[in-house]
Amino acid sequence: MPRLIQALPDGPLDILGDIHGELEALLALLHRLGVDPEKKRASRPLVFVGDLVDRGPDSVGVVELFARLQDAGIAFGVAGNHELNVLAADEKEGNGWILGHADHAKIDNVAIPFVSRAATPSERAFVRARLAELPLVLERPDLRVVHACWDPAAAAKLPADGDIAGLAASWAAEIDAELARRGVPEHAAAERDAWADLKEEARKPDRHLWAVVEEDLAHQVGNPVKVLTSGVEVEVPAGAHFYTGGKWRFVARDRWWKRGTDRPTVVGHYWRRRGAPPPGKVDVWDDVPTFGWSGGVYCVDYSVGRRFVQRAEGRVADFDGGLAALRWPERTVVFDDREGALPTHEAPTG
Repeated sequence: MPRLIQALPDGPLDILGDIHGELEALLALLHRLGVDPEKKRASRPLVFVGDLVDRGPDSVGVVELFARLQDAGIAFGVAGNHELNVLAADEKEGNGWILGHADHAKIDNVAIPFVSRAATPSERAFVRARLAELPLVLERPDLRVVHACWDPAAAAKLPADGDIAGLAASWAAEIDAELARRGVPEHAAAERDAWADLKEEARKPDRHLWAVVEEDLAHQVGNPVKVLTSGVEVEVPAGAHFYTGGKWRFVARDRWWKRGTDRPTVVGHYWRRRGAPPPGKVDVWDDVPTFGWSGGVYCVDYSVGRRFVQRAEGRVADFDGGLAALRWPERTVVFDDREGALPTHEAPTG
């Protein structure tokens, strides 16, 4: 089992955003960074912020390439929520390639099938074994990398090493037991049943669903693995519930970075935009300039994971999301599909 908080290598680094099975984009970005994947050479170590897999056309190929670079000593990475889903065999959009279910891109409420390379039995075993080795945090005195959220209290609850899927399941079971003791699940189920399981956009609940809120917050905020890989959530004001990702929601992602960190921190996860916000996605970085830091935190996920939807739409020539790498200590950003390096800056506070 891996140590869950590990050391970042010293010196300059290239920190790569969420890849989501986009092998072609990864190869293009590595080329721009001066990496030779065949010869396993790089001018500086590569650090992956998690979500190597799901949605894109070749998650197996991405993990295989990452593993080759890792074995050569030039690649490091942390686990994201999609790695956690794979390890827990939790069926989600885009992971049919390893769990054996059909995948669809939902466009204008119409499910359109998309194809990704299906893993063979031996590839499934290989992928799971490699993903299971990933820590949750990489850090050194001047820099930290975590997939979704740096939360000192959550990190303090982690054992020195462990199986992240097993730990997440154990904490979830404890949370379930405490909620059941107080009768919360029954009330939450009744609230959902009254509103079509919250999945119909036309059936907007006319009131705040308090038990749903309590259940959702308990599972997200009370599970340290979920906090680090998916972030912190907060209750929205009564009447401000919103529909996204196929359901009505009464909690929202917390912009935790605005409270600041003890050192520069790089994350992925948040579907950051280069242009217009991705349709159907709540953009919690919408008040930070495109290449801005906020509270000493930089999100390097520029929504390359959207490309699976745009392929289904026939938009292969004008992808609006890209795969990015943050170069450290230069604090510049390089994309798979754009020339040059772009400067970043700390966004103003207030």
